Amino acid sequence: MISFFAFAAFLNFIVSFFLGIFVCFVLPNRNKGVFFIFYFWAVAFWSFGYYMWQTADSADLALFWCRFLMFGAIFIPVFYLNFILDFLNSNSRRRYFLYFLYFLAIIFSSINLTDSFVKNVEVKLGFPYWPNPGIFYLPFLAYFLLIVCYGWYLLLMAIRREKDRVVKQQIKYFLLGTGIGFFGGLTNYPLWYDIPILPYGNILVFIGVIFVAIALFKYRLFQTKVILTEFLVGMMGLVLILLPFLMPTFSLRFLTALVFILFCFFGYYLIKTVHRESRRREDAETIAARERILRREAEVLAADLRRLDQAKTQFLLSTQHHLRSPLSVIQGYLSMIGEGSYGKITKKSKEKIDAVLEANRKLIRSVDELLNVAHFQMNKGAVAKESVDAIALISQVIADLEPTAKNKKLYLKFKKPTAPIPKILLDGRGIKEAIYNIVDNAIKYTQVGGVDVVMAVIGDKLRISIKDTGIGLNEKDREGLFSRIFERGEKAKSVNIEGKGIGLYLSAQIIANNGGTIRVESPGWGKGSEFIIDLPMETEE
Repeated sequence: MISFFAFAAFLNFIVSFFLGIFVCFVLPNRNKGVFFIFYFWAVAFWSFGYYMWQTADSADLALFWCRFLMFGAIFIPVFYLNFILDFLNSNSRRRYFLYFLYFLAIIFSSINLTDSFVKNVEVKLGFPYWPNPGIFYLPFLAYFLLIVCYGWYLLLMAIRREKDRVVKQQIKYFLLGTGIGFFGGLTNYPLWYDIPILPYGNILVFIGVIFVAIALFKYRLFQTKVILTEFLVGMMGLVLILLPFLMPTFSLRFLTALVFILFCFFGYYLIKTVHRESRRREDAETIAARERILRREAEVLAADLRRLDQAKTQFLLSTQHHLRSPLSVIQGYLSMIGEGSYGKITKKSKEKIDAVLEANRKLIRSVDELLNVAHFQMNKGAVAKESVDAIALISQVIADLEPTAKNKKLYLKFKKPTAPIPKILLDGRGIKEAIYNIVDNAIKYTQVGGVDVVMAVIGDKLRISIKDTGIGLNEKDREGLFSRIFERGEKAKSVNIEGKGIGLYLSAQIIANNGGTIRVESPGWGKGSEFIIDLPMETEE
């Protein structure tokens, strides 16, 4: 009959050996994990020797297996420390220290073949063959304990300075696993020195190995749930595979063997399902992590945009103060000089002053357009509406632009609605500017013929049509015509080199602000264009 201590050793061997193989195949970083595998297999080597020692039937055989298992015990702590240093990226700084420890391990291994390490075996506390230590066994225990304690110290220091939550969790599992495992293994040694403590803690070694494995995989390859599922399935399979050999009759052996086969089938699908669920969870965590990164980047961008918005506002204020105001002052003084307020001027001087006045007016208009564009882009273009006589407003625009049309020998006609229309609520100043821009644009890009402005009531809308016989537009030019700033078609650039491409964008913004719409129709280049504006017929009543 196998004793409890032999069974514990066999269990430790199975778990450590197969976990070492498992890690060997799935470890993502072999360079960092090779000593982790060696650690598992050193525990398996020690456990196998322990099992064979417990089942030996002679003193010589028991002594052989006691010395055999000590080879594993000698290398367990140094492989453990080597992996910790690799994991913490501290190996290069402590390279010579590791060389020294491996040198000590080799020395102890050579002494292990003599009576100076394991002297002999004798009956102790119910064990028929329990070993007695040689003179070098106590230094080995000191070597073992100092390395283990030093490894724990490094892990504790790493927990204090580590910022990564996942790595910190891994280190905690290392501490827990090695604490359980080494405590279980060390319960074997009091009896070596005749202290009557039975090594029941030996059963804890495989539990410690499991926790150390979890430390490696947690949040990295698999979730803890997967590791525990595989472990439980493996343990149940181990128990079920042993049952047929322990059954007294053939029928019971057959039945337990059948149960084992069914268990393997269902256990495989259980592990497969848990793996699939784990991968889904890992994918979700990856997406969530990316989402957090994108959210932080979005917050940074939002802060940058707020700073840009403030800078833009400051620029507007500065432009209005440093550009608009001086230009208005220049305009006033030039007008007074041209009118003779500061003395009589010659005809030639009057012509030059008028030219400068006209250029200054254009400059003031350009500054006003830029300021208006910026206001609309900052959503600050909304103004209060008032009752407006639309016919009078368009008539005023026509009167203002008739001289420009006559200078180009173009006609400018306004066809009023046949029936009178009531005053409607509009931003009068803004709508006048928008209509002015569009009619002025039509005159600029028309060389022969003229411009027709037609007003009519269509349902609950007031429609204003501005049709010219100018250069026209192709389909490409019509796309996004009212959303582009500082952009014009190739034909427009050739006809009017001074255009800035602001007027139509600004007009569209003003019309939209008044609840209206604007669109353009054109048969193509050289066939004229028609701008159609629809405004709501909203009255005070």
